[in-house]
Amino acid sequence: MRNYTFDKIKACACILIILIHCKFPAVIGDLFEALARFGVPMFFAIAGIYLTKEKHPDAYSIRKSAGRKLFKTIGITLKIWTIYTAYSFIYAMTVGYGASAWFHEKFNLFEFSRLILFNSGKFIYDFTYAFDHMWYLFALIYVYGLIYIFAPMMEKAAKPISVILLAFLFLGEGLQIYYPIRPFGINISVWYTIRNWLFIGIPFTLLGFWINNEKAELKVKQPLTLGTMLVIIGIFSTLMEYKKWGQIEVYFGSLLIVIGLIIVGCYRSDKDKGQISENDKTFIEKCLSYIGRELSSGIYFYHVLIISFVGWCIDRTVPGLYGNAFFMYMRPVIVITITILISFLLYKVKFITIKSNNNLRK
Repeated sequence: MRNYTFDKIKACACILIILIHCKFPAVIGDLFEALARFGVPMFFAIAGIYLTKEKHPDAYSIRKSAGRKLFKTIGITLKIWTIYTAYSFIYAMTVGYGASAWFHEKFNLFEFSRLILFNSGKFIYDFTYAFDHMWYLFALIYVYGLIYIFAPMMEKAAKPISVILLAFLFLGEGLQIYYPIRPFGINISVWYTIRNWLFIGIPFTLLGFWINNEKAELKVKQPLTLGTMLVIIGIFSTLMEYKKWGQIEVYFGSLLIVIGLIIVGCYRSDKDKGQISENDKTFIEKCLSYIGRELSSGIYFYHVLIISFVGWCIDRTVPGLYGNAFFMYMRPVIVITITILISFLLYKVKFITIKSNNNLRK
């Protein structure tokens, strides 16, 4: 049974994530960026919720599902990385950056080690598109791989491991703010020391898994009220944390928002089975459901490329637009609109191709 609530959550999350990389000007941009920080942890949590279709799955079911998702994620990652790498090379050549300089800057042992250890580095981003959003895919490969290996421990270990790693996540962020140590010669204040497979990918995936697996939302009174209150408290907590500490990778409020949305989504899934039809939804709900179900992956994968390409076009045509306040407020809206349209076109091309291939096989 399709969970329409999580589809709508995915739609809102992927659109908000764009506002991290293509911000509104001034304080409003900072506030949207802070609130959007729940987005990627939410995607990991949903991956944990959808890890298996069974309640209380055994190790074999978990391993089978994780293995299938692992190979699918590897395929998607290679495709997206190839597209971005080709774009990076073309962009670099258009601005007079030498091919040799481009190659050696991206592909060297140091950058490869950052990729392996932290899911970051110029192997997956550079000056042509300055955001390493692909870290999510590489981290997800690690997450599915580790779940596959430790599948027999999942049911008992998911909860304590997620709690322990979340504690380390916030401890690390505290060190970034108040006591920036240098473990192994790496400044802990560097974003990828905290934002990686270990401190975000694994704990949030396991969080989604065990809350869904244990039907935790049904063990409390009025789960919709609790979930909604956690989201509201999380929003206010995020804003207060931003005011106190500025931008950080994951706010405690982000965690509350994710937990609240998991509770609401899981509860609505059980409550609404067989009761929701397309006619019962408003137009906005239909749009969000469609975006979350069919387009959210494309929006996340390609929005950085679109931001970069739009910037490339403006730099070579009307660079003065960056000094126009109205344009800077409209820029995120333009990027969001283009990203949704391109994701829609790519989905339609894929849908038509699959349909044609199926017809040929008949």
